Amino acid sequence: HSEDYEEPCPLRGRAGGEHTMIRIAHLTAVTCAVLGTLALGTAQAAAPKDGTFTGVGQGRNGDISVEADFKAGKLTAVRVVKHGETVGISDAALKDFPAAVVANQSLKVDAVTGATMTSEGLRTAITAAITAAGGDPGAFMIVPAKKAAAKDIEKKADLIVVGAGGSGISAAVKAESLGADVILIEKMPVIGGATALNAGTLIATGSRYQREVMKETKDSPELAAKDMFLVGKNKNDPVLVKTVTERVGGVVDWLIDDLKIPYGPAATQYPDHSANRQLGVTGRSVNYLKLMREKFEGMGGEVMLQTRAETLIQDAQGRVVGVKAKGPNGETVTLTAKGVILASGGFGAVKDMLPKEMSNYVFYGLDSETGDGWKMATSIGAATTNMDLVKMYPQGVETIPGHGLAATASSTDTMKKTGAIYVNVKGERYVDENAALGVLTDATVAQPDHIAYIVMDENAWKAYVAKSMEDKLVPSPEALDQWTKIVNNGKPVMVVSKSLEEAAKTMGIDPKGLAATVKHWNEMVAAGKDADFGRKLSGGLATDGTWRIVEQKVRYQTTLGGLKADADLRIVDKAGKPIPGLYGAGCVVGGANGADSLTALMNSWAIVSGVVSAETAVKDAGIK
Repeated sequence: HSEDYEEPCPLRGRAGGEHTMIRIAHLTAVTCAVLGTLALGTAQAAAPKDGTFTGVGQGRNGDISVEADFKAGKLTAVRVVKHGETVGISDAALKDFPAAVVANQSLKVDAVTGATMTSEGLRTAITAAITAAGGDPGAFMIVPAKKAAAKDIEKKADLIVVGAGGSGISAAVKAESLGADVILIEKMPVIGGATALNAGTLIATGSRYQREVMKETKDSPELAAKDMFLVGKNKNDPVLVKTVTERVGGVVDWLIDDLKIPYGPAATQYPDHSANRQLGVTGRSVNYLKLMREKFEGMGGEVMLQTRAETLIQDAQGRVVGVKAKGPNGETVTLTAKGVILASGGFGAVKDMLPKEMSNYVFYGLDSETGDGWKMATSIGAATTNMDLVKMYPQGVETIPGHGLAATASSTDTMKKTGAIYVNVKGERYVDENAALGVLTDATVAQPDHIAYIVMDENAWKAYVAKSMEDKLVPSPEALDQWTKIVNNGKPVMVVSKSLEEAAKTMGIDPKGLAATVKHWNEMVAAGKDADFGRKLSGGLATDGTWRIVEQKVRYQTTLGGLKADADLRIVDKAGKPIPGLYGAGCVVGGANGADSLTALMNSWAIVSGVVSAETAVKDAGIK
């Protein structure tokens, strides 16, 4: 969204207590100075020298390094040589954005849809390479000529699925396997949506795999539902809870036994489940998406990328019979069908659609989460539910102003294996560090300034680094060290010091309070009991060596509210009556997870709702 690149020099510090980021400061200063000189109308631009030069820019997850080749004043090639961007989300930007800059000899090419921060990081890196070559970036600021309008497209299918994330790809594969002719459209240049950011966990309740491989016999849909209501604070839609808990076992059997998707026990078992039911897919969700797309296209399904649905088409009786969309070159795409499944995701990137309190937290999602499906459906009378609820997690690290990394696995694993602790700005512990994620979130929200910190000795830091690498949080341990250079509102994201008190002071934590807390914590560990919060002990903290303190902010991505649906995922109107031909799956549908989601349930909901919506749509359409 536009907030990602609202200034000509996006890394410039902002006054008045707002965020500043100390990253690639020298390169940015040079670039901004050159462009500022150009704006003042100075002498003719200098041409870059022949050869290969490097540049660095700040991407979504960290630095992006490029090599740029120049010959006779022209930019002839750009290669991305190092980055930490999210696989599956950033692929198109890393490939297409540099190619567009070279093809147009212009830094003014558009950002790649859905990968704005990666695109802007590349823009900054290429600008820095031009400067390093002795060239004037101003000479590469010509606006590319617009392409001629493409011919409009018209296509027919049995079903149209809007959105190729976890719910959409699952719906498309299921519908195609049931004999439907399916077109799957996606506004981004890659499939995946928000699902590409998650670990690919899924609950196995009621499945053959759970009974025979996991040896869990005490789980049930009722027990899973109880867990969902507890974590969701009883704001869940009971109809949808019943759908997901009763249908997930069959879906897991279909995925593992029929489709041979490689699931196994999840690498991190979170504590908010009452039974052994957490699965993980090999290669995380990125691999799930890849495998499912291969199966979909292998059965004859069609994927249309960079195709953004804008309007639902209805017949004279009000039945939804297709969508009008905009293609990659601005062409109108008209798709007609017997039904439409909306799997278009949530609206976490649209700030004015969110509750006001979300401004206190960091967004770790995608700028493509703009509520398109919700807007289309409500424009024809669809009902909504739980629009004030947003899924929040603890343990966010704000690496870009307003945007954070999801460091939950790193923090959770460190707490299980070491004596690291969470404290607030007073230096006080405030929670059992191994509590369920929802408990940790609520506890963090309740702290002063809605912020907490993880305090680690050298042993704990080793565990944190190891899990960060395993979870691909960042590309290298060195990238974690760079957190000390990121400053938000005058406070670093991370501090490293031989002195606990100095570390606390730098981070804005009460030094005496933290010292007293660490002393008290070690005394309780020596006594063999956490008398304050009942944490299961896994060691204390060292009394010497290097200390590291990392911020722990509340983060959000997924919206929990959305369109109202019945048990079979038909979208209903305000009278509770299904809108003929319209179905929903994933985050575009609200209610299933209430005010918070059980770990693995967002992804479980995406996949199960995708399968159920496909089965219903195929049945309603009379497809054999």
